[in-house]
Amino acid sequence: MKKQYLAALTATALALSVACSDADAAAETEKETTKTTTTTTTVITETVRTKEKEKPAWKPFKVCVLDFTSIDISGQVRFLSGKNDPIIIDAQNTLNDADHRTMNGVMQGYVRMIDAWDNSWTNSANREAQVDDNAFTRKKALELYNSIVKGEPRPMVMGADYLSAYLGRHNEVFGCMDASLITAAMDKLSKQPEFPRDFMLRLAKETGATHLIYGTVSDIHSKTNSFTGYGIQTNTTTYQLDVTIKMIDLVAQHSVYSNVYTGSYREQRPISTEAFDNNIYQSLLKSALEQAAEDLYDVCKEGRRNKVSVTPMPYMVTINPSASGKGFAASQAQIYADGVLVGSGGEAFPLPEGQHKIEVKADGYQTKTVTLDVKADQAHSVTLEK
Repeated sequence: MKKQYLAALTATALALSVACSDADAAAETEKETTKTTTTTTTVITETVRTKEKEKPAWKPFKVCVLDFTSIDISGQVRFLSGKNDPIIIDAQNTLNDADHRTMNGVMQGYVRMIDAWDNSWTNSANREAQVDDNAFTRKKALELYNSIVKGEPRPMVMGADYLSAYLGRHNEVFGCMDASLITAAMDKLSKQPEFPRDFMLRLAKETGATHLIYGTVSDIHSKTNSFTGYGIQTNTTTYQLDVTIKMIDLVAQHSVYSNVYTGSYREQRPISTEAFDNNIYQSLLKSALEQAAEDLYDVCKEGRRNKVSVTPMPYMVTINPSASGKGFAASQAQIYADGVLVGSGGEAFPLPEGQHKIEVKADGYQTKTVTLDVKADQAHSVTLEK
């Protein structure tokens, strides 16, 4: 009897404990969502609601797929078979150096510029260091733009056309622009005095494009298995081609998505190591790029899985500083927007719509701080004091 009493008492205590815990938990939950004011006779409960910041509306993409290149260049990696024999890509799929420079030197120059710019943007954690790294001098930038790296890059003629066609299956997401229009705009911008300052953003304004996509055939390899039996002999050769795809947001001026895609092709017949069959190369390239197009569609389409979006076009803002005394030039002042160095006085710089804290600094003068509500292209004058 005593044992039964103790058991009942223990069960009752446990139930009370659980009930108290549940009550405490409920009280905690309620505290997170309600505000309670207690007087001597009345308890007033007010529900506190917080409004989440709305995401910008999804917009379709206007993209241009640039010519592909290969890393199979002089002095670097050579594509090799499983026997370490060179895999030679058919001449129909590549261009020699002379053709390359005459046909798409402008486009390839832009690709190299974007790569150099993007690497400096991502490799440094210090934003001011990033700005310094990105501030190419005009002479160095033009050398990079016109040289198209050392060696002989080999553009993959069909790559851009295949990927554009596959993206075109999803024209509700991707509007593919004519590469010749983009190339003409690139050539025009490269000849302007301010080049390469904000060259990607200027390209977006000139053409209406939101993103550029380009690829590099990074590896081609093969493996052969032989089988002898039942009076026959077969050689099964598996080819694989790796393509690196990179997507550049022209307004944000850096890469926003990249991935490696592998195309595979298998056949059962003797394969010569002296030549790489054109049809096999096409099959490999199409296999890899069809995967790339579907992946890009998944990350760019509207919905909960969306990872890449269209960056709204910013406005151009110019700060024109002045100061008492002779010899002061607007370019002496450095302009900071939201703590980031964006340029010198008298130079236009991009800012997205909204409020921004602008600081104007110059040696020997007090820092001038103003708040701008940016809704359009605009210019402002500020006076610095000692």
